[in-house]
Amino acid sequence: MRLFQYVVGACVILSSLSAYSAEPFTGEAEAGAIIVSGNNDSESYNAKAKTVYTHEKNVYSAFGRYLKTTSAGTESARNWEIGARYERELTDYLGVFVGQKAESDIFNGYIQRDSTDAGLKYYLIKSDEMNWTVEAGYRYQKTLPTAGGSTHDNMGRLYTEFNKALDKTLSFKYWAEYLPNFTETDAYLANTEASLNIMLNSVFSLKLAYLLQYQNVPPASGKYTTTTTTMNLVAKF
Repeated sequence: MRLFQYVVGACVILSSLSAYSAEPFTGEAEAGAIIVSGNNDSESYNAKAKTVYTHEKNVYSAFGRYLKTTSAGTESARNWEIGARYERELTDYLGVFVGQKAESDIFNGYIQRDSTDAGLKYYLIKSDEMNWTVEAGYRYQKTLPTAGGSTHDNMGRLYTEFNKALDKTLSFKYWAEYLPNFTETDAYLANTEASLNIMLNSVFSLKLAYLLQYQNVPPASGKYTTTTTTMNLVAKF
């Protein structure tokens, strides 16, 4: 019950910004309970937010995420992510993007990881009820491992995202990402997530999601696969 109260309280505060939001600004905030298996098996709290500003053919976005887990009074998971991205529409179906983000996950072997992205975005399907996009690009990544030192990697990035409105209150989203490492040629990362969004009213919705993250060269204390199951209350403004 206490967790539910925290989730509702956080979303109410963030959604109150909707009173001051108007196009071309849009935003989304979510919070909830997480069950993690893989590198960590525990219950935790998380918060996530994203805001988007659109001006003519330009789209500017900023996002952030934070997660912290304690088990029997001992911290067993703590990670965060923050970043920004710029997109420019070239045609109705083709665009370009650049992005920058920083992230941290000490229980997954790194204190901080900074990534710079650039590439192309293409719409395979673009409609009110369904969108399917693909992205191809380059990533430069700097990592500070928990073991010390730093690594600098040149990587490719292939990404696809599919969104489908099943009816007026239910929508489905699936995305997958593949990151081959050109510097360390036998290493790569792969991430994928499927989610359902159930609309409760014009502001609030319930989001159920399953995230799978895979690294074929894990840190010494890590595992190849981490899965994250979430049930979040989402506020759009």
